[in-house]
Amino acid sequence: MGATVIAYWPGMTEAQFESQPGFYNDDRAWGNWMAELENETAVGDAIRKLKAEAILTYKTDGMDDEDVSWVSPQQLRDAATRLCEAVRAGSPETRIILEVYERNANGIDPLAQEFVRDLDDIITMTNWAEQEGATRMTLEVNW
Repeated sequence: MGATVIAYWPGMTEAQFESQPGFYNDDRAWGNWMAELENETAVGDAIRKLKAEAILTYKTDGMDDEDVSWVSPQQLRDAATRLCEAVRAGSPETRIILEVYERNANGIDPLAQEFVRDLDDIITMTNWAEQEGATRMTLEVNW
C-alpha cells in the first residue's frame, strides 16, 4: 500500500503545500507504520513511555481539522528527537516500535537507520513548518 505523508496545518497555502520537504527514503514506510498503530496498542504505549506521544499526531482523508490532536512544531520535533535517541541507545521500548515499522520498511538500509532517517525527515519538516509560521501542526497521511 502506497502512502504520502506531509506536514499540515490549518491555513497552509498551496505554495507551502507544494514546496515542503519530504522523506528521503519515501513516505510509504512511515505512512504504513502510522496505519498499523491503530491495531498495535503496544507501540503507542511504548511511545508514551518514551514521552514521545506527539509523534502520534495525524490527519487523514475524511478527518476534519477539529478531530486532529494538534501539536506545536517544537513538540513534534522533541518527540522525534526522543525516539531517535531511544533507538540509538537501544532502549527496550523501541523493540516493538521497530518490529511494527519493519513490516513496511524499505529494507535497503538497516532497520534502525531507516527509522531514524524518517524521524530526521520529520524534524526537518517541523523546522520548515516553524519557519513558515506554523504554530500547530500534524502529519497528514493518505493512501
